[in-house]
Amino acid sequence: MALLHINELYTGETAEIVAINSNCSDTRRLRDMGLREGRMVDMLHFDPLVSHKVVLGLDGTRLAFPLTLAAHIVVRPIKSHFETLRDMANYDQLTGCLNRHAANMILRHEIRRYADQELPLAVLMADIDHFKKVNDTFGHTAGDQILKKFAQVAGSALRRCDMLCRWGGEEFLVLLRGTVEEEAFQIADRIRRRVESITFPPYDACGLLTVSIGSAALLPGGNFEQLVAEADKALYRAKHAGRNRVATISDEC
Repeated sequence: MALLHINELYTGETAEIVAINSNCSDTRRLRDMGLREGRMVDMLHFDPLVSHKVVLGLDGTRLAFPLTLAAHIVVRPIKSHFETLRDMANYDQLTGCLNRHAANMILRHEIRRYADQELPLAVLMADIDHFKKVNDTFGHTAGDQILKKFAQVAGSALRRCDMLCRWGGEEFLVLLRGTVEEEAFQIADRIRRRVESITFPPYDACGLLTVSIGSAALLPGGNFEQLVAEADKALYRAKHAGRNRVATISDEC
């Protein structure tokens, strides 16, 4: 998060003190109050109009001092414990994508909503080709690097309304809102071409990585299980046809 002066925090926010302006003549006074670099403080009250004071919480103690002093304290806001736990529960810690648990809930809701309104929606199932060989050859640390890089590259090919999640292992699922089958195929192929064109660590000059993608569109009366199953079948078809390609369930064998 960006650095702020302490009087820019919201009431209830917690922040880490990063610096106290050493040119301030009252620096000693602030430090005598217990305010120093590395300490965590809570913004309890901020009144710029009447009392012109800031009230902070520090280890269970309330500290009140003028805004003129507060302006010399630079802080970094931090997430609450609840927000940290929520992110850990909903996001894959390696790639930063939504995890399967969170994606399941969002997908079910979005599929019902789009089906009820008879709007187009599609899903892509992407699988990094020969990923086991990468792990066996270069090690799992290298495999982790590839997963992180793949998530960045795939995400760069998507629109703001699309959702990328790590479905499991080297498999990723993409939700494409308001997207018909032809558009879904084009987006999938854009991902495939970007992945194909980039050298992934730890390959360097040793070779390029590829991805196979299955695409499926929501049919009238369709549900979550059917849509994901169709995308998975299309992915298998892409793998069976030689990898590094996009396939749909309607493709001929």
